[in-house]
Formats: sequence, structure tokens, C-alpha cells
Amino acid sequence: MTSYDVLPDVVAAAIAPLERGYADVLARVVERFADEARVRALWLAGSVGRGVADAGSDLDLLVTVSDREGFVEPSVWDVLDPVITTPIPGLPGCFAFTTRDGLRVDVVLETTDEVASSSYVHRVRVVDRDGLEPPAPGVDRRTPDVPRMQQIVTEFQRQAAIFPAAVVAREDWLLGQVAVHNYGLMLFDLLVESNQPLPAMGLKQWSSRLTPDQRDLLAALPVPAADRESVVASMRAVREAIRTHGRAALESAGGTWPAEVDDAMAAYWERHGL
Repeated sequence: MTSYDVLPDVVAAAIAPLERGYADVLARVVERFADEARVRALWLAGSVGRGVADAGSDLDLLVTVSDREGFVEPSVWDVLDPVITTPIPGLPGCFAFTTRDGLRVDVVLETTDEVASSSYVHRVRVVDRDGLEPPAPGVDRRTPDVPRMQQIVTEFQRQAAIFPAAVVAREDWLLGQVAVHNYGLMLFDLLVESNQPLPAMGLKQWSSRLTPDQRDLLAALPVPAADRESVVASMRAVREAIRTHGRAALESAGGTWPAEVDDAMAAYWERHGL
């Protein structure tokens, strides 16, 4: 009998996109708490709960207990055979584990009283002794966060005043590589924010947040070697991409491009021969 055979069909189907080892992990957890009356329910959350898991996803377990006493220590989860245990800040009894087999399992603890108002609205039942009812998913009405986009653009312009002196004048081309990378992240964040609302997806699903044209834009940006010619050319390319495509993303969301600041920084670069 395989691990999938001992799991409900809907659960086996939900974790099927993951690495095979996750089925064994989940089966061990189910067996470990089968006779533990204080564990009232066990759910799959995260990308699995949302139905968007793939081979790169991890396993998010949502554990409903009658009370937290006795469940806040990581040793409760020795059944996972973890080699790395990271407490999740601000959430007692919640941990991010990495197992000996390199699998990633996040455990979030909740009490039965918290289920009805939980923010975890996307979940798959594995065990449910009480017929608990979490909130139903609502309509996603998110819009682009324009103040955040404005902050990104302000930081882009602020760093434009740093690059000529801190990187070029010092000939610190390793720092230049980092600066180019950071500008690329700023452009990514502007594009992603302009695409809101996005379908629910895991944090590590990076390219899925972009349109095909946006992916092509970022993929075409040069990656610099640690020398003057490469760093300067790469910085020019990503800087121009932000000033055109990043600006368009901001303005399409209702933001305002700081043209006066942009002109001042462009003139500053020209004075430094950039």
C-alpha cells in the first residue's frame, strides 16, 4: 500500500503535483495524530489549498487544535524528521521545517474557535472530526497599490544619485552588479503591482505574476559582469526600462511620474558621462 492509498482521493489529487515524498510525509502526520483527540482537524493550505500547486511547491499544513497547550514546541513535529526548524515570527506553535529529504513543510496552528474567522479561506480537508466550516473565499477586489508604486519610483530616483559616485567613481563593479539587480527587482515590482488583481499563487511563483510581454522585457535585460563596461551598459538598460515601462505601469495604475526629479537625475548622469 502506498502513501497515496491511505489518503482521501481529494487529498491525494491535491498533492499529486508535488514531489512524491510529500505524500509519505502527510501520511505519517495523519497516522501520528490519528489518536490525538486534541487535534480536531488537519488541512492543506498554501498553494495546495488554492489548487495552484506545482512541482516547486511546498506543503502547508494547517492544524486545528482544541487548545494550543502542548503544541507550541517544535518537537511535536519530530514525525517530519526535520533538519532545519524556523519559527514563524508572531505565530506561536507555527514553524517552517526542512526535512532530511529536502522537503519543505510549513505548519500553522489554529484553535477551533479561530476557524470561523480565519484568513485561511483556501484549504483542503484531510481530517475534520467536527465538521468545521472556515470562511468561504470572497471576491478579490484588490487594485494596484499606487502609494507603494510611488515609493518604488522614489527609491529608484534616490539610488540614481548614488550610482555615479558609489559605483563608478569608486570602480566598485561588484556593488554595480548588485545595483543592477536591485533596479531589476524594482521594475519587476512595478509591473507586478500594475497587474493586480492577480490569481492566488505561491510566493515562489515568480514569472506567473507577469504578462508574456513583461517576461520578455525582463528576460532581455543584460546581466552584468564585474567590470565598468558591462555594469554601466546593464545599468543604462534597466534604468531606461524603468523610465519607460515602469513609468507606463505607474501611470496606468493612476500614479504620477516625478518628471522634474527624473530630469534632474538624467542631467546628473550626463554630467558624469553616463
